[in-house]
Order: sequence, then C-alpha cells, then structure tokens
Amino acid sequence: MTARPFLFVLIFIASLMSPLADSFVGNAVAEDTVVCCDSAEVELHLLGSASAGTMSPFSQDLTETTSTATIANAVTSEETVGKWVLPNVWPGTIPANTWQVSIMYEVTDAASAQVNATATLKIGSQTFSASTEPGSSFLAQGQGTLSFDIDVDATSISDNGAIELTLTARSVVFSLPTGDAKLEFLWGSEEADSTIEAEIPLLDLTLLQPEVEGSEVYFSVVIDSNWGMDMLSKSESLEILVGGTALTGDPIETTSGSGVRVTWTWDGAQGGVETVTVETRLILEVGDSALSGSTSFEIETFDSSTGTGTYYPPDEPLKTNGDGSPLSVTGTFSLDSSDSVIELERVTRIEIGGEMAFWMRWGMDHLGDEVTTLSLPLKSFDPGSVSDDERVSRTLEQIEISEFERQMSNSGLATYYLGEGLGFEVAELLGANAKDFTSFSVKVDLNGQSDVVNHPVTLIISTSIDLESGEPTTLIEDFMNPQPSVLWSECTLSLRGSTSAMASFIGPNLNPSESVSLSHMRFPWGEKLEIRGEGITQDDKFTLSVAPANSPLDSPLPLFLIVCLGLLLGFVFALKFAKTRQKRLLYVELILVPMVLIIHVLGFLSVFVGGAVGTVILIWWVTAITSPRSRVDLVEEASLITTPVIPCPACGTPNPVASQVRPLRFACVGCERVIKIVA
Repeated sequence: MTARPFLFVLIFIASLMSPLADSFVGNAVAEDTVVCCDSAEVELHLLGSASAGTMSPFSQDLTETTSTATIANAVTSEETVGKWVLPNVWPGTIPANTWQVSIMYEVTDAASAQVNATATLKIGSQTFSASTEPGSSFLAQGQGTLSFDIDVDATSISDNGAIELTLTARSVVFSLPTGDAKLEFLWGSEEADSTIEAEIPLLDLTLLQPEVEGSEVYFSVVIDSNWGMDMLSKSESLEILVGGTALTGDPIETTSGSGVRVTWTWDGAQGGVETVTVETRLILEVGDSALSGSTSFEIETFDSSTGTGTYYPPDEPLKTNGDGSPLSVTGTFSLDSSDSVIELERVTRIEIGGEMAFWMRWGMDHLGDEVTTLSLPLKSFDPGSVSDDERVSRTLEQIEISEFERQMSNSGLATYYLGEGLGFEVAELLGANAKDFTSFSVKVDLNGQSDVVNHPVTLIISTSIDLESGEPTTLIEDFMNPQPSVLWSECTLSLRGSTSAMASFIGPNLNPSESVSLSHMRFPWGEKLEIRGEGITQDDKFTLSVAPANSPLDSPLPLFLIVCLGLLLGFVFALKFAKTRQKRLLYVELILVPMVLIIHVLGFLSVFVGGAVGTVILIWWVTAITSPRSRVDLVEEASLITTPVIPCPACGTPNPVASQVRPLRFACVGCERVIKIVA
C-alpha cells in the first residue's frame, strides 16, 4: 500500500514531461490493421503450354504468341486438351460461388464440330467439374468461345495449396469436313485470351500505424501476397485516402517481410490530437472493382520544419514500383589525332529520376553502413572518410558525395554499380569496357537538392580512350538490361560528337531503330555527329558504330582541300579545251560545284566525294569539247579567207558563201540556224 503514492507521483511527473517530449516527436495511437481481403473476384488468364500451363491475374503476362492444342481427328475416347496450374494462391477461404471457364477455339475445314468436353477444377484437395451442355456442344466454323460454369463449394486453401484446371474432350465429331478438319483451342495472347472468372484469396492489405515527424505524417500500406513485387508493379493502381482525399506525390516503396510496403507523406494535419480515417484501394486491372479497406488512427502532430516532405525508410527502398523511372542520357564526345594516335574523349551525363533517384540518394547516405542490411551494389562501398554523424542524416553532405565520386572512379566498382545497381551494360553505354579507358572519372550532380528525397540525380562520367585508325568502333548501343520488374519507364538519348580537322568518323552506321536517329556533317574544320532518341525502352535495339581515321583522304580539312583543288584544276583544263569554243554552257555547269560541296558536307565517304568530283570534271570536259565554236574565233577566221561572206541575221556570225548557186541554203556556223540566199 505504501508504494501507491510514490507511483502516483511518478505518473504525475511523467504527465508533466510528456508535452516536452512531444515537441520533438508526434504520436499515433493505433495498431497495424489488416483491412483487406478475405477473397476477391479475379480474372485468371491461361498461359504457357498445354502440358505445363500456368495462370495469372495480370493481363500484362499475356504474350504476342498464341498457345494452341489441336484436335485433328474425330475423338472417341477421353483426351486431355490442356492443364494449367495456379501455385501462388494466398491462404484463406474460398467462398461458394460459380466460376466461369472461357476458352477460345477455332474450327477450320469443317462446317462445325460437336464436342463433349469437361473442365475440372482442383482446389486444394477438393475437385469440381462441369461438362458441355447439349446446346453449346456445337462449335461453328471459325473462332468462338467455349464456356463452362463450375459450381465451387466453400473450401479453404493453405499457403502451399494450388488451383489446377484440366480441360478434356471425350468425343469430337466434325460436320461436313473439307480436307484436314481440325479443332484448335487457343490461349495465352491478347488476341486469344482464355480466362477463368474466380473468387479466391489474393492478398492482405495492412494499414500500418502512422509515423509522425513534426507536422508530417507517414501512412503506409503493406501488400502481402505470393506474387510479391508483381502485385505492386502489375496492378493498375494503389492509393491511400486520408479523410476521403487521395494522397499525391511519389510514395516510397520498401520490402516488409515477404510483402511490399508503400508509404505516402501527409502534410494536411491540423496540429495537436486528431482522429483521421484512412482508406487504401488497390485495382488489379482496368475495369475491376477496387480491393479496399479502411480504419481510423489517432495522431498528434506539432509545428516543425525538420522534415524533408518525404518518408525516410529505415530499410533499403525498392528501385522500382513496376512503372520504371525516367532516364536521360546526354553527352559530348570529341575525336582528335595527335602523333598518329586517335584519341576519343567523352563526357556522358546520366540523369536519373523517380524511384531510382531516391534509391541512389538513400544509398549514398548509407555509404559504409554496417548496421543496415544493404543490397550488394550499396554494400560494395567502403566508409572512407564518412563518419557516423554524416551517415544516415537524411542529407547528402559534401564528404559523402566526394567519397562516392572517389570510389566510383574505380572502374571495377563503377561497372558493378552501373550494372547490378542501375541495370546498365557499361560497354554498350560508354562504348568500351571501363578498364579499357586511359582515364575514367565519375562526378555527381544533385541538381540543387541535397536531401534524401525523390529528386533527380545526375552521374557525369568522363572517359578517354585511344583508338586505331580504320578499326570499327561502337560508340553506343542498347544498354538497358531487361529486368523482371521494369527499372526504366523510357529513355531520352542525345549525344553530340565532333572531330578536329585532322580526324574523321568514317561511315557512321546506325542499325535500324524507330526511336533513334542519326545526323552526320563534315566541315573543313571538323565533323559533327549527333544521335537522338525519344521514348527508348529496354526492348529497343540499336547500335551506332564508326571507323575513326586520320588519313589525309578521310580527314575533313585535307579532303576539302583536295576537293577544291581537283575542281579548280578540272575547270582550268576545261577552259583550255574550250579555248576556241563557246563557254556559256560551261559556266552554267559551275552549279555542279555546290552539289559536290553538299555531298562533302553531308559526310559521304571520301570515295563517293571523289567520285562526285571526277563526274563533274568529266561533264565539264565533255561540254568543253562539244560546245560550238565561238563567234570571235569565226570572225577572225572569216577575215582570212577570200570567199564572199554574209552575216547571220540572228547572231551576226560571218558565214562564207562557197557557191554561186541560187537559191542557196546552209546552216550558220555560229548558231546553226538555216540561212537562205535567193539572189
């Protein structure tokens, strides 16, 4: 009894001190609550082969290739058409309901097919089946859908349970067959989407107790499902509503046991203690009803500016929510020749946004962290000069940036981080393996934001490499490795290259790509090469290759001088050939000179430029030789002869009259018009 007054005093003191503690950390009163779902209506898509088929609730798993099972002869005994298994069933209770199996078919070379088929469902240890009804057993020619309504009793399924569908045909008879009549069952593609409409447990949605930091409240939902990350990445949408209003902004995704935790930031608290209603909604496919649930939380917030506006997870965030992050690759490169050595210097800027940018920032803030469990790409970094005070501070200090840059300048670590961490092929991105560069360095640009938030990060990679003249070299090709969950939504590409006057990109070649384009220009002072791409995905394939050279016949300045000298000499000789002939047409043909220069500027191979020069010179020479003789020359010649002459009425050229016959007709030696002398 004597201890009770002392206990009351302690409680009183604690109550006085609690407001002081609350000035630093807010409170949330509630427990983690599972709000959904015992079972859900879902459309399962049939995939895979007839002997080892699977099912999936995601239409994204449909492929472009249709799987088939063919019955080419009349069937008189039971024959298995196909078997499909769904192993990823969430444990729970399957309610009594009617499931509909719809499988597409096609009848060819027959008016129809009469089929006696059975669809059998095995759910755990229970088996249910349905057979074709008399009215639906006739399948008309062409494509259609064969449906089965299977009544399923209430049953339970364990974590290791599975759902199995087997389709069998006991008899198939073709009506009016013409040739090789056959019945094909189709599934697995968007054009042939065979499905099961079922009601099964899919997942648990758990609303976690909110975390409060000053005036910011972090609401989280955990998706527990045997589909793991696919349930987040392949679903149509996931959202949290607080007080009926959906939270906006980019949520933070982390793992939570076997599930995925998605956290939003709410800054609409009124301050002090309040009770809020929180609802989560998940939509698997377009047109589906939302899987939803709600609960209420009591929270206490206070005015503070210590937050960053973004949840800072204690565990490593996921690199993607399934939609992928935006990516932009820009850069410049220059080709120069010195002492017969060709050097390619390059600066590549990789701007990363979305979830990948947050993952990078979070990883740099955990540089050398030995407490938190990290993935191998982040675990590969040493602490270096980063102290415990600077680590996990929610802000990237300069020492963390410098240490990251220093270690990333090690080509081995950079290759591993870019490959395993970001999903890039370094050789395809930079044009060579990192170890082959004569110099390699990495810089980081935080784009004006040093906090660990969802804000773009730019990696600036500077490289140089010595190349052999005439040796084909790949500058860049498709560098995004295919991933089970898409890391990059799309990529924007813009690279600009240049050469000195004594080096050349010979014959740049871009493999066909709908999303990437190439332009190449050659000027006396150097060449310009530009590659651009929009909306590039990990499925796009492209390769840009060149053959760098420094020979005089290929380099811009020597080639330009050779072209100019060749045209000049060719025209001088043409003038000599046309010394006694008219030169008006020859001067008109000078218009061919800009055409040759255009071919030179557009970067055609030197052999084509030389061919254009030779063709123009040949045209000049032929014109010079075949042009009519000049009037001045004819006048001088006429003055030396004693025969009578008559000027042409059209051009005035003197023409000798060699005959006394009248009337006399002859062609003018100047303009070739007919002159007639009557008397």
